[in-house]
Amino acid sequence: MARTTGKKIKKFSLSQRIFHWLYGVSWILLVLTGSIFLWRANPESAATGLGPYLQGSVGAAARTLHRIAALGLMAAPLVWIFGDFKTVLPDLKELFSFGKDDLRYMLVAPLHYTTGKPALPPQGKYNGGHKVNFYVVVLTFIAFVVTGLGMWFGRGTIPDEAFNNMRMVHSIAFWGGLAMGLLHIYLTMIHPFTSRSLSAMVNGWVDLRYAAAEHSRWVETATKNGTAQIVEEGK
Repeated sequence: MARTTGKKIKKFSLSQRIFHWLYGVSWILLVLTGSIFLWRANPESAATGLGPYLQGSVGAAARTLHRIAALGLMAAPLVWIFGDFKTVLPDLKELFSFGKDDLRYMLVAPLHYTTGKPALPPQGKYNGGHKVNFYVVVLTFIAFVVTGLGMWFGRGTIPDEAFNNMRMVHSIAFWGGLAMGLLHIYLTMIHPFTSRSLSAMVNGWVDLRYAAAEHSRWVETATKNGTAQIVEEGK
């Protein structure tokens, strides 16, 4: 491979980045407001823990913010679809393709990122960890939307058992999404090595040397077929 030092490669478009941050900020707001609801999901039950914050104007504001954030979460994928449709199908095709190298990545990544060994298997634009995170995001997104809309518009009209089941699924999705979300935040913003990938979601570019080590298959393929956008650092 040609020289990689002092260069960067374009990974994400503006629409992809807006989609990511709109989804992320909406998700954080949903977590913060939703964590209050866990204490008193049923307004008729006794207020305990953080439950009192759901009373009066504060509670009304929390519910309003939760619903606004929910709309932001649902709108986020549309930003990517209508803003940069040409990348949607190729990226989804790769994300939903989980092969042997992805499995190997999941097995060796924890040790690699703590000791530096063993070497990572070749990865595409998205590594095995990205794909697992994506699967959790998709599953929790579906659960949040279906049960959230059901509880939002169905309270008082759907049977109590169905409503309680929706609330249970919503809570399970909350805890599952929270666990993966915190891990994602740690790896992209705190971990001393993988945090180098954050620039891809800030300005769209990532250090080429880092990309060649983390996503060698993607860099090699994109360079070979002429689709790679590579420039010198500082440009």
